[in-house]
Amino acid sequence: MGVPGYPPYFHEEFSDLPPSPLNYEANASAMIIGVGLMGQHMAANVIPWLNLKKLILVDQSTTIGVGTSKVALADYARSVSQQSNGKTEVVDESVDITSEQAVHELFLRHPGIRYFMHTAGISPKPLTAPEDLTKEDVMGACEVNLWGVHNVIKHGVKTGSLIHGSRGVIVLSTSATAGAEGRASAAYEESKGGLLNFLRLQSRYFVEKYGVILNGLAPSPLRGPMAAQNPTSAGRLQAVADAMPMGALTEPKHISGATMYFWANECWCVGEVLTTDGGYTKHRPIYGPLPN
Repeated sequence: MGVPGYPPYFHEEFSDLPPSPLNYEANASAMIIGVGLMGQHMAANVIPWLNLKKLILVDQSTTIGVGTSKVALADYARSVSQQSNGKTEVVDESVDITSEQAVHELFLRHPGIRYFMHTAGISPKPLTAPEDLTKEDVMGACEVNLWGVHNVIKHGVKTGSLIHGSRGVIVLSTSATAGAEGRASAAYEESKGGLLNFLRLQSRYFVEKYGVILNGLAPSPLRGPMAAQNPTSAGRLQAVADAMPMGALTEPKHISGATMYFWANECWCVGEVLTTDGGYTKHRPIYGPLPN
């Protein structure tokens, strides 16, 4: 039956269309590296979204910040598992992502990863001028933010744990979009700039050789409970919110939504970085007389 007002070729019966244009592999395994604000939102929702068989939550620490409280990673994993009514195995792993041996052993324990999200990163000496940073500040950020991701991808493919068709999302920035602003932490932004090049230069190689599809997200600042309690951080976040074209700060749900797009079978992107910032870093045109 045709649709009134449309040409004859527009004849699909809406009742026969799938509920969503995006499709995923059911009963798959997913890994989230970095169980902070973004990782927690994804962990709390991804099981029903994907009907997961297994979810591995990876963080360097055995305790994580949930709201304003410190919670054992193992307890958090159990709470996520309880929400699935036992249908999904949820495993917690405390791993130093800069250690080759630790990451290699992590993937040996958990083969067959279809989906992974990497949010782990550090931001040393925020709001510090570049000339006041030490070698340890800069190299420490590069070790975690750049080498940490390289190390994860390296051992994921070498162990075969990241199977053909695996889809990964790497979050480039949680304090300011990489390459657009340097006021948060110069060491952080410099290390994330290297990570940006890693995605752009190596993603085709990984999909051609291993069938592993990598993309990235570059979000603007998120307001976490701890940051809201720090006057300097709270003031900076408010300044960002005031300049946000869409009227509010980026939230974890925006990161999760963008991740689900990159994880979908229909996503045809390789090595792309999606700026998820409500327009914060976009050019602000001026119409009319320039201000004095």
